[in-house]
Amino acid sequence: MTRARVRVGAAVLGAWAAVALLAPVLPLRDPGSQPDGLVLRSLPPMSRVFGVRTRDGALHYASEVRYAPKGAIELRRGTEWTAVPREQVAAIARPRFVLGTDALGRDLLSRLIWGARVSLLAGALAALVAITVGGAVGVVAGLAGGRVDAILMRATDAALSIPRLFLLLLLAALFRPSLATTILLVGGTTWMVAARLVRAETLSLRARDHVAAARSAGAGPFRIATRHLLPQLAVVLSIEASLRLGQAILLEASLSFLGLGVPPPAASWGGLIADGRDRLLDAWWIATWPGLALAMVVVAAGLVAEGAEDRL
Repeated sequence: MTRARVRVGAAVLGAWAAVALLAPVLPLRDPGSQPDGLVLRSLPPMSRVFGVRTRDGALHYASEVRYAPKGAIELRRGTEWTAVPREQVAAIARPRFVLGTDALGRDLLSRLIWGARVSLLAGALAALVAITVGGAVGVVAGLAGGRVDAILMRATDAALSIPRLFLLLLLAALFRPSLATTILLVGGTTWMVAARLVRAETLSLRARDHVAAARSAGAGPFRIATRHLLPQLAVVLSIEASLRLGQAILLEASLSFLGLGVPPPAASWGGLIADGRDRLLDAWWIATWPGLALAMVVVAAGLVAEGAEDRL
């Protein structure tokens, strides 16, 4: 059962990571493009419209197309009909919007996949920042002991005592929203648990014979930490990284939902959910698809972390 959970979680994370990496080469529409806010506005999933391309290269969207008796093609946009001479029409297509469109006529499939690039990148890098900072604090505290250990752990406890979301909102309001700011804020407020775990494991490892032998042979603290402690701390750090990944993605989505994370027009899952929060009754698909994607990735990260912890 444990292996099955790890495989399912890894498969989901791998699939989303692959889709996010391949987004630039996939046949997707421009995620920020608003080609027609009238015809394409809030289309439900699997909707099709008419796309009329003229010989000058322009693409005109229409809800309905009909042939006029005098050799023209008429396009309906809203309640108005516009006539286009037939000789100016190069092609007529029926593009499909698989996941629908948002209130501005942007393709939700494209925005969901491009949003995955932002959310997964922000989550992964924020988790890396948290693991790096927490691991360094934990190793130094556990290896140094004494006053250094006491100071670092009291600082960690103080950071843990502050409500994380409140701290994030406060810091996000003080700095200009950007992807880099979001990564640093999320990573800089989630390292405390990793620090305590690594410190506890370091205290256990430094009392073992191979560390004592290295110390008696004249190895310094840096060599002991890098050659004898970090390889054995890799298991703890890998499990903690899986947990921090899901949490970091959720926190990034929360900041973007509140308008304090990745700024528009860049697409992120939190921002997409915010776009549809006022349209849940008449345009449920705008917030549902990014919400489902976010839930899938967070649960998958938790399955990987749980399975890795049970196995390792």
